Amino acid sequence: MREVGIGIAGFGVVGGGVLSILRRHAGELEERLGARIVVRRIGLRHPEKERPVDVDPAILTTRLMDLVEDPEIAVVVELIGGVNQAFELVKAALERGKHVVTANKALLAARGEEIFRLARQKGVDVYYEAAACGGVPIIRTLREALASDRITALHGIVNGTTNFILSAMAERGEPIEVALAEAQRLGYAEADPTLDVSGGDAAQKLCILAQLAFGARLRPQDVLTEGIMGLKPEDFRWGKEFGYALKLLAIARRTTTDGGPDRIEARVHPAFIPAGSLLAGVRGAMNAVVLHSEALGPSMLYGQGAGAMPTGSAVVSDIIDLTRNILSGSPGRVPLPPEHPLVEVQGHDEVRCAYYLNFSVKDAPGVLARIASRLADHHISIAAVQQREQNDQGKPVPLVIVTHAAREKDLRTAIADIDHDSTILAPTRLIRIEVA
Repeated sequence: MREVGIGIAGFGVVGGGVLSILRRHAGELEERLGARIVVRRIGLRHPEKERPVDVDPAILTTRLMDLVEDPEIAVVVELIGGVNQAFELVKAALERGKHVVTANKALLAARGEEIFRLARQKGVDVYYEAAACGGVPIIRTLREALASDRITALHGIVNGTTNFILSAMAERGEPIEVALAEAQRLGYAEADPTLDVSGGDAAQKLCILAQLAFGARLRPQDVLTEGIMGLKPEDFRWGKEFGYALKLLAIARRTTTDGGPDRIEARVHPAFIPAGSLLAGVRGAMNAVVLHSEALGPSMLYGQGAGAMPTGSAVVSDIIDLTRNILSGSPGRVPLPPEHPLVEVQGHDEVRCAYYLNFSVKDAPGVLARIASRLADHHISIAAVQQREQNDQGKPVPLVIVTHAAREKDLRTAIADIDHDSTILAPTRLIRIEVA
């Protein structure tokens, strides 16, 4: 029986999941492929560390270049994370004519252009299903299943940590610090959760998804990014009154007008969405992506976005696909992302959506009229107003306004103007409203 050798760089949670799946399904995979997938080397930093999966010490190495230099390894699986060391490994593998599987969203967001260019030059493949949404097959869907369609919008819950936190806040009314501590205790959040709660992780994933969906070339700094740490339990209560759920969304959408250049907007931020929408029911640490396309209309992919087995499953599916390509002598069967960008990224100032505005105001006559007047001066119309009475004399009064669709630049200018008024007692908080 023919054999295809692979080398796994990184033997943590995901690496252990990959090896477990390959072992558990070895017989079935051999039947399907007519060949055997053989793990020839595993590169890791700490060979003395206890692992959840037993492995022959003879195939372990602390020198990652052993994977690249082994002539019996055809596929290098990069699971070490980070950017610099991972890039050097992937680059060396591609230069040696080896195919690459990676789960590294940060690497692809930062150095994907160079990686894909080198892969084209060398005639080898780079697969990366696990780099966005773990076990949810969004990459394969965009690259293959919807290859004949034209995507018009993408809305995703692509970070399970933040979705777990926001679900707890919505369901139990917890402040964000309590919900975050619970996520850390249960293993859904890292000891340092900054990349998740800042929106940075979701922005990296959006760069990958937007490239496939629209032919965009994005870096994380091109994405309008806001995190969740400024959210308060009262925002969820207000949102419920207006019929909304609150999620951290990754959004990419075509904004092309007749005769203009093909453009998209790209942003990651908390957003209110209708309580009856597809994404509103995505709870806990789950991931989901809603795609809108011209032929198919709306469709949603849903599942676990992290963990040893879901992510390991996505990695193994890539290994299987690459094995088929190797056996049939057909690298490049699934094209890499376009070499040149097909769309421009629209400036963030031009984003248009509705807004939830939470003002903290003095309990004084005419305050609402003054705010409404300032909004009108900047072409922003009001859709709804809610104000709760304050029993404590002299205490700030919460005033919530929901606007009709407005331009981001106009809204920001109006808020800066309003916040200078002596009746405004705290910086105004805004949350965008999306129809997802």
